[in-house]
Amino acid sequence: MPEPFQMIATPEALRRMEARLRDEECLALDTEFVWERTYYAQLGLVQIGLSDGTCFLVDPLALGDLAPIGELLADARIVKILHDAPQDLMILRRATGASARNVFDTRLAAGFAGLGSVLSLGNLLSELLGVHLAKAHTRADWTARPLAPEVLEYAADDVRYLPQVAALLRGRARAAGVEAWLDEELAALDAPAPGEEQAFADAYLRIRAASSLSPRSQAALRALAAWRERAARNADLPRRWLVEDAELVALAVELPRRPDDLRRCRGVTPQAIQRYGEDLLAAVQQGLSLPDAELPPPVFQPSRDPAFRKAVDAALGQVLARAAPRQIDPALVCSRNELAMLLQEGAAARPEAHPLLRGWRAELMGDALAGRPA
Repeated sequence: MPEPFQMIATPEALRRMEARLRDEECLALDTEFVWERTYYAQLGLVQIGLSDGTCFLVDPLALGDLAPIGELLADARIVKILHDAPQDLMILRRATGASARNVFDTRLAAGFAGLGSVLSLGNLLSELLGVHLAKAHTRADWTARPLAPEVLEYAADDVRYLPQVAALLRGRARAAGVEAWLDEELAALDAPAPGEEQAFADAYLRIRAASSLSPRSQAALRALAAWRERAARNADLPRRWLVEDAELVALAVELPRRPDDLRRCRGVTPQAIQRYGEDLLAAVQQGLSLPDAELPPPVFQPSRDPAFRKAVDAALGQVLARAAPRQIDPALVCSRNELAMLLQEGAAARPEAHPLLRGWRAELMGDALAGRPA
């Protein structure tokens, strides 16, 4: 029987582990982190599991340099198995400087295997293996030292079963005839992360009220959200600790031009004005001075027309009818909002803007949506 886990806390042990793992066909990966008081997640542990049940627990606080893990991540010959991969991949990319290649996401794969695509790891293990993970340490402080043995065992369990789960899910997808579609969807996880400037420019889209604003106010909100993103990153503080979403929206609506206007702006705290007043006014001015041709495009809002809603309902029925026989979770095919956007654009819709019109989704749907409105 393999040891429950092996701690990796020295550079020499990390290099020995990396050398051992180079010839593995697959590695299960997970991270434990703390993310309450910082912009970037504070990585507390990296778990690596092998097909034979061996688990390595890598201590980033003791090591600092995780470049050997980055070498494994970037090696396209090795399958990297994670559950709900994007967040872990982002954290590992920042910690190692490397982007993962050849990723298998068990949460996503479950959606091609007759299971839900939003299952937690615990529910997936219970469904496939009858394994029930303890939940006693979900709120552990992963940056505390020392970590208790039972906490470390809990962390090891998050990767211990993933190779077996991945094999079962791939087998189910193969039996259903959708393995190639699964691989196509997984390949998107290898895509490079968007550049920081693009991420800053798109930050305003995460603010729910953005869709209700005028184009000029949206331009101001875009500049305000981009400023906050940069400032929070530079200070390594949560965004909301600088300025709340509601305050940014209030500024975008009021569009203050001078300090007196800013002080009269309802919904903006005196603390935010005192600390960041000049920056906030500069961001608003950036939105005000933008030429009309460069204003952000309208944030999509589905039509409320009853006939259109019925058309979306009917199209969702088509998605379900095509997905169910292939054991694909309809939620993986599209959301209601994505479908509404496609139908609203009608014949003007282009594949590059609509996943339903390209790749495995287009193959699945065939001509089911061919009659969408012009």
